[in-house]
Amino acid sequence: MKTTTAATSKPEPSASPRDHFLAEGFVVVRGLLDPAELDEINRQMGELFVLQLRRLCLAIDLGDSREAWQANAARLLAADPQLYISTARLTQMLPSANRLLLSEPILALVRELGVEVPVVSTRASNHIMSDLLRIPGGYHKSPPHQDWRSMQGSLDSLVLWIPTTPVTERSHALEVVPRSHLLGLLPTVDHIMTPTVSDPRITEDQFVRLPMNPGDVVAFSSFMVHRTGEEGDGLVRIAFSTRYNNAAEETYVAHGYPTPYKYSYQTDLIVEGFPTIQDVSRTFPAAGRAE
Repeated sequence: MKTTTAATSKPEPSASPRDHFLAEGFVVVRGLLDPAELDEINRQMGELFVLQLRRLCLAIDLGDSREAWQANAARLLAADPQLYISTARLTQMLPSANRLLLSEPILALVRELGVEVPVVSTRASNHIMSDLLRIPGGYHKSPPHQDWRSMQGSLDSLVLWIPTTPVTERSHALEVVPRSHLLGLLPTVDHIMTPTVSDPRITEDQFVRLPMNPGDVVAFSSFMVHRTGEEGDGLVRIAFSTRYNNAAEETYVAHGYPTPYKYSYQTDLIVEGFPTIQDVSRTFPAAGRAE
């Protein structure tokens, strides 16, 4: 397993991030974001798990450490796996996380890498990885895959992966296959999480781990083959990802801006009989009163 911080081959001293990106299919930009902002996002995510533990009258580890964050999440998972999943999903809806993914440093990087008219491909995703947080019956680590198959947008579409905790070689690091974007869209086989690349040109020794610190950002082509690192260090690893299409890319324009994402909702009540007028009156005291 080879290790790199930006590319597998030594870049020219004058090479720009775009030069790295075009040649290797990815680039790691160090210190792009404020680590304090990421710490606050971690704190807000952790508070969601604490709120549910408090409701269930379960023990709570205090503090903002990764150890406390993981212990609280693991405690909720053990008590109610579906509730854990719902809470983990809700971390993706935090305004602070979404502001980060739409922030000017991120958009400036996207434009610098060639996305002339950036448009968001899909909503934010949060990747919480720990062997202690393995969901029973679910997938745990993403297999080798390309994101373009699930995006089907512009040919120059970008994926940005942003850790909010330190990522070492032993903390389920993102693993990429440099220059695999030059192979185009590859054949796949089915997988519970996402279609897995199945191509003899992609071999185990080609994967490169990307150690990163909070504040670092890796941007890569949606054609880049990547996966979750197998090895963990016992601490939770958290990273957000977002995807951008280029609304000016000619094939994306010609195809009429297609999207494979289908968002829907249900109108049947999830909690039967809720809310009653008495429930509504807790927020609006005048509710249900005769005029």
